[in-house]
Amino acid sequence: MKDNATFADIFVKDINLENRAEYIREARAKFDAYDLSKWKKKYFDKKTGGYLVVEKDRIAQSKKHDNERDKFNREQGMNMTLARNGHAVEHLDDHKNGYDIHLDGIKADLKKTGSHNNMVHYAKKAVREQGADMVVFELESNTKKIQEELDKLKRLNIKVSYYFSNDKSKMHYL
Repeated sequence: MKDNATFADIFVKDINLENRAEYIREARAKFDAYDLSKWKKKYFDKKTGGYLVVEKDRIAQSKKHDNERDKFNREQGMNMTLARNGHAVEHLDDHKNGYDIHLDGIKADLKKTGSHNNMVHYAKKAVREQGADMVVFELESNTKKIQEELDKLKRLNIKVSYYFSNDKSKMHYL
């Protein structure tokens, strides 16, 4: 969780070291408890307690053709950023679910975009059609138009987490 807000509006920097250590121990226990017949354990961050596990069906799906492999690799990059920032990430078989991940237990869809075009459309589709409760954006730049789109999403009460490609250590939450 680094020093970013969590979805419960708790700041990790406000947690004393004893509680932070306990949080990381609990996160490690959850990570270690995943069933290896269904999940591949990819990453655990000892400093933040964030982790990434991948459903084995999603890995198999990624090997079917080049487009799936490329999509999987993009998603894995985003998932690693989330895990390094202290989030528990379960990367799911999106053909079963419609959305990509569980982020701290919340159904979420991943979107990486280089411009403001279609941000609201992507988010509405993820929430209304794909079953996601929130959308995670990786944005390549911070422009006035991107901020306007983020403001629209906030007005629509669509839960959003985002970060910028040039600073993956700072998460933002709407």
